[in-house]
Amino acid sequence: MAVSKDRHKPFGVDLDPNKDLTHTTQPDGDVKVTHKGEKIRYMDYIDIMEERATRKGEGKSPVKSDMKLFGGFGKGTLKKAYEH
Repeated sequence: MAVSKDRHKPFGVDLDPNKDLTHTTQPDGDVKVTHKGEKIRYMDYIDIMEERATRKGEGKSPVKSDMKLFGGFGKGTLKKAYEH
């Protein structure tokens, strides 16, 4: 099995393009992980990496966009290309 020195690039695939995950091994052998600067449990870190690997395997960006789009309710005021 190939082992990457960069823990967020297994097999050369970048799963942390925004560099928002940290994974630090402590002197006692424990692991300290953070996501977007906040401490998280190691199992949550594994879940995030698994979700990103799945998204990458589906041909999507490994990181979901934080931007949410909402079109609103009811009839819009924008003219469609087929309406004159």
